Amino acid sequence: MRTTVAALAIVLLLFAPRIPSASAQKSEEGLLVAWEQAQKADPNTLKFERVKDHQYHFATKRFPFDGDLLVRNGVVEDFSAVNQDGISMGTVEVELQGLTENFYWTYARSYTQWNTTNTLYWNPRTREWLTSEKYFQQVRARIPGLAVWPVLMGFASLGIFVLILFVLLFSLARYNRKLKVINQRSERTLQISERNGQIAERNAQILEQGLKLQEANAKVFQEMLAELKKMSAGS
Repeated sequence: MRTTVAALAIVLLLFAPRIPSASAQKSEEGLLVAWEQAQKADPNTLKFERVKDHQYHFATKRFPFDGDLLVRNGVVEDFSAVNQDGISMGTVEVELQGLTENFYWTYARSYTQWNTTNTLYWNPRTREWLTSEKYFQQVRARIPGLAVWPVLMGFASLGIFVLILFVLLFSLARYNRKLKVINQRSERTLQISERNGQIAERNAQILEQGLKLQEANAKVFQEMLAELKKMSAGS
């Protein structure tokens, strides 16, 4: 009998660290246990005594209240599908008994600050519920690392813009060079056309002079024929 009890004790000791505590579970029960621990650990909490299930005697430094706190509901929201860290949020919905409507107006700020302690965040890596303060401390600690990517993306966008600008300027330079060559060729063609026009005009002048010379020769030849006829008739 003693051997059996000893063996059972050894097994429990071996597996006890592997058995998760109630607060180390992503469930409403685990959320409620972690919330109780967070309320007790809050330095502003004066009293937090469990009266019965979902009812506590609560007092705080944040605002004047010393009475019953009722837990109405516990909500666990899973954002692992849209959150790369798999963070889930849990909220304990509570009601402070005996408060008037003016209370929420008068102590709106302090009540809101306390109400944030009713929201916890489940960290799947450490398998624990984190208070809002601890969760946002982790977020702030990760901001420098996370900020590198927007900076790199900004440099990448700037690099792409510079590359596009370089390509546009290079294309524009090539277009200007081609346009310059075309203009030079056009000017050369125009010069050749002008020269050809001048040559054609000169040839036309030469042709005109040749025609005039032919007309003069023909006239002289006719005059010579007329003189020869006169000489033949006189003899």
